[in-house]
Amino acid sequence: MSGPIESKSPFCIALVDLLPALRWGDPRQLGPLLEDPHLSETWWNDTSLTDVTATIGAEEVAHRAAQALRAHWPHLTLGVALPNLCFCPEGQGTDLRVTIEQAASDAGAEEGVEALAGLVRPLLRPFLIGGRNLMEPVPAASRDESAAESDQDVRSLADTLARLIPADAAPAIRTAVDTLRAWAQEHPGEDSSTSARAVDEQIEATPGGKAESALLEVPLDALESLISDWGERQLSVAAGRTFGQNRISLESLGEQFGVSRERARQIQVALEKKLQLWLHSGAGQPFLGHLLAVQELLGPVATETELRELHPVHELAVPALGLPLWQLIASLLPDRTWTSGWLVEGDLDGRIEQARAELTRRCSESAPVWAEVVELLGELGIREAAAEEWLLAVKGFRVTDGHLLPWGRSVNDRAEAVLMLVGHPLAMEDLLARLDDGTALASLRNQIQTDDRFMRRDRDLYGLRRWGGVEYLGIREMIIRELESVGGEAKSEDLITSLCSQFDVSDKSVRAYLAAPEFERFKRGWIRVAASTETGSADYQPRRDVAQTRRCFQTGQGTWWYRLDVNGEHLRGSGFTIPAGFAAHLGLAPGGRLELSHDVGDIQLVWRNQPSCGSIRPLLERMDAVEGDHVFVAAKDGRLKALRLADEPDLNLTDTQRALRLMALSGQVTEKDMPAVLGRRIGLADARTMDEVLAHLRIRGDKDILELLSEQYESELCGTAALDEGLSVPATPAGDLSSASTRQHSAPDPQPTGNTENAAKPAAKAEFRDPTWDDEIIPLLDEGSEADLLRLAQALANQGKKAPVFGFELGEGGWQADFAWDQDTAKFAVVPAAQHGHTEPEAERRDLAYRAAGWTIRSAVDWLAHLDELLVLLPDANPGS
Repeated sequence: MSGPIESKSPFCIALVDLLPALRWGDPRQLGPLLEDPHLSETWWNDTSLTDVTATIGAEEVAHRAAQALRAHWPHLTLGVALPNLCFCPEGQGTDLRVTIEQAASDAGAEEGVEALAGLVRPLLRPFLIGGRNLMEPVPAASRDESAAESDQDVRSLADTLARLIPADAAPAIRTAVDTLRAWAQEHPGEDSSTSARAVDEQIEATPGGKAESALLEVPLDALESLISDWGERQLSVAAGRTFGQNRISLESLGEQFGVSRERARQIQVALEKKLQLWLHSGAGQPFLGHLLAVQELLGPVATETELRELHPVHELAVPALGLPLWQLIASLLPDRTWTSGWLVEGDLDGRIEQARAELTRRCSESAPVWAEVVELLGELGIREAAAEEWLLAVKGFRVTDGHLLPWGRSVNDRAEAVLMLVGHPLAMEDLLARLDDGTALASLRNQIQTDDRFMRRDRDLYGLRRWGGVEYLGIREMIIRELESVGGEAKSEDLITSLCSQFDVSDKSVRAYLAAPEFERFKRGWIRVAASTETGSADYQPRRDVAQTRRCFQTGQGTWWYRLDVNGEHLRGSGFTIPAGFAAHLGLAPGGRLELSHDVGDIQLVWRNQPSCGSIRPLLERMDAVEGDHVFVAAKDGRLKALRLADEPDLNLTDTQRALRLMALSGQVTEKDMPAVLGRRIGLADARTMDEVLAHLRIRGDKDILELLSEQYESELCGTAALDEGLSVPATPAGDLSSASTRQHSAPDPQPTGNTENAAKPAAKAEFRDPTWDDEIIPLLDEGSEADLLRLAQALANQGKKAPVFGFELGEGGWQADFAWDQDTAKFAVVPAAQHGHTEPEAERRDLAYRAAGWTIRSAVDWLAHLDELLVLLPDANPGS
């Protein structure tokens, strides 16, 4: 035998042989922690550990040793303080380079000493048999035979260890046992029958011996002989610590008993020692057999539910404890760990990691069917009954349509797994339904469109880029791509046929885009890209610049900021549209893309049908923004900057102060400086009166600010009313035009005629007629299938109204409308009518998308019935537009 106990019999080994630091410790300092009234004053130096454990118990020895190590040698490493730990299985899985204090701290303030005691216990195993209780008197005959009995005990211990250690035990452990057996052979005894019989009896009562496993018919009766002897304190400790799922602290038990925490711990140690002795006695052997049978039937991994359902009485309560019997069994199973609802052989976390690695490897090849998953888990010791619960514990996987999918944290990863399973592109709504994880549609769309793993395959179809195929880019971009593929010019009809055959787009939409200024007709029926047009040109000029764009404000350094009023969709990760004036100020143009970085990532701004910004959820979370806050964003040198102005409704602010906050002004502004300060904020460098400021706010459409300023500057607002009437008409609620009449004008309200025939034939024509109606819209309308749309177009053209976008597509979903007027102050569209009075699901989703974006939509028939209202709402055409 090697190490500090090499030359000693087990019955001559004291605690200092296992903990060398104690040998050099001052007994006066160690005494308060180690002394016991039943042992000698310096028992750790001069008393055999076999006798010590037989007298006060191994638990008590381990606990006191741990207290001494932490109090006097916290700086020592585990390898120095407990040198023999490396020979134990527990030590081989422990980092012996950490210090005593570090090992205790890692376990927590209350459990630190307990963690150290757990490292001392394995060292005490060889000394649990053959010791003598020093509190009991020793007969003279026994004293005379003590030397012989010691030798017999050593031989018995050596034989027992040789039978119990597993075949795959560490070489150091087998060497130690062989050395012990060699010592025993050199010291033969005359009669070892008595000692041998005692050891055999002990083996029969232990799991490793001859105890037979069998389920008891009434296991509660087997516990009666044990629990009947327990007092009130022991029952409380058993229910609250030994068998309880939610363990009561030792401090609480001490307060309940009126004793110290240390005394409460001693009561627990004594109780659990008594419990183990009972299990290994004749009285406890039937219940031990029941435990072994339960263990065999459950296998290496099982759930609490399986244990409860294994026997009809497991759910019954143990009267004296108030706990169900299954909890006692779960606590007492010899070779199982009960944690987090599982009964596991070995370490739960280790088994989970092993299962996660195997499942990840299997899913990387393909999506396995459920039967294959069950088979794989069975190889890891998890039965089919517990397979679903085990997957929940492993996390990161989900069963969909009978297949196991890797279920990552990001919606992008989950969407990729779903598409891999399906094997073909999906509509965004279908993909969302298969995910079924609470993700918002707008958020999913934004994440998919900005992830290079995915490819848009049609107007509303998305697949994986590695599948290949032709990417849907939007009609404008696809026209350019088609032209480039054939040398830069092509017949318009060929372009229309090609795009309509490849993608779900209408010929009207393609014709509308071909009529845009960036494409030119250089000979009859042929199209090419106009020479002066560049895709995404940075010199694009919007109808309204940033100074005329609502929610845009300029700081003293000349930086323009856009105010975002935070709502739930922003916080959930949805993208959002931005005004054309602000987008153009940032350098974005139709068809272009702009990438910006910020403190916690990157973001993309894209301008297809309208400019939009990707999700800024990470940035909002970084700023602790909540719904109702005002976040101002700006861009400079490729970086997105953001400032948060918290919504503080509890502050005693005036309406004027609230209006200033909406303009990113949180300080005080004097009445004299108000026009100049607010004017500079909205791009009026020479504003001298509030009249000018309010008029410009009204042109911009900042109604929220105007409403807050209305009381203090009522006269100025009244003075701007006439100006406002000639500029714009406020937007009406989406889908509701019943209240949208001409009340904004001083003339009497014109009433809807309700007669579509009369509505299509106005009495007088306007002085200027937008030529776009006659060149690019009316000639393309079919008199048969599109008669209502044709009549509406003729009526609006006759009244001098500005031509709409013909074949408009809304957002990334590409929701189509026949006509669309996309104005800064209001948005109106004409959509196809429901067929035979029944609205299709696709049309319902289209209508929801338009209304969510602030559009008022109706069919051509409905608009004809309310033509007077539409004429008021639409802008007039003028020769200079």
